[in-house]
Amino acid sequence: MRHLIIAALIGSGATAATAEVLVVRATGPSAKNFPAGRQLADNAKITLAANDQLVVLDQRGTRTLRGPGTFTPAGAPSQAVVMASSTPKPRARIGAVRSVGSASATALAPSLWHIDVTKSSNVCMQDPARIMLWRANAATPTRLTVASGGKSKTLDWAAGQSAIAWPADVAPRDGATYKLSWPGAAQATTVTFKTVPPTKPAELDRIAESLIRNECKGQLDTLIETARVPGDAATPSG
Repeated sequence: MRHLIIAALIGSGATAATAEVLVVRATGPSAKNFPAGRQLADNAKITLAANDQLVVLDQRGTRTLRGPGTFTPAGAPSQAVVMASSTPKPRARIGAVRSVGSASATALAPSLWHIDVTKSSNVCMQDPARIMLWRANAATPTRLTVASGGKSKTLDWAAGQSAIAWPADVAPRDGATYKLSWPGAAQATTVTFKTVPPTKPAELDRIAESLIRNECKGQLDTLIETARVPGDAATPSG
C-alpha cells in the first residue's frame, strides 16, 4: 500500500511559469471569499483579515496563510510533494481523538486509505482493496463490528495492532453506509463510501479536489497535515 509522505526537493532556481494553487480550507471572517476547491493564481495577492486562516495546496504541498496581511502563495521555498510506498513521517493533529478501548490520543492516519474508526464521515476510495480500518490508540484489544444492509462482520482487534483490513464479507461499495461499533462506544461510527477516479502519485491537486467534492473531510485533514510544507510559516508579502 502506498502511503502519503513528504519529500522536500531543493529547486534549481529557474523561474517557474505562473501556476495555480487550490484552496483546501478557510476559516475566519473572509472564509466565504475562499471556498474549498477554488483555484487561485500562485502570484495572486491574497488579503486576509485578523483571525483569517487560509490553507492552500500546490505542487510544493500545503501552506497556511494567517491574517491579517496580504500574501502571495508563490512566496514559499521551492519544494515538491509526492506519493510513495514508504513509511510516512507522521504529524500530530491538534485535538483529542476518542480511542477504541483506551484513553484519548492524538495521531494522524498513516495514509488517505486508513479510515479512523472513531470519526463519522464520507470516505473516498479509489480501490476498495486498499481500505484499512485504523485507530489512534491500540493499547488494548477490542472487537469491532462492521455492519451494512443486514450484513455484519465482527473483527478481533489485538492490542498493539493499529490497523486492520476492511472485512471482505462486508466489502465497501460506492454510496453504501456502514456502521462501526465496539464495546464501550457511546454510539456507532457511520461512514459512507464515495468512489473517486484513480490518480497518479503526484497529483495531489486532483486528489484534494475529489476529497472536497465528496466531502471526505477526515481524509482531507490527513492530506493537509501530511503534505504540509516543512517549516510552513507564511508571512505577509507587504
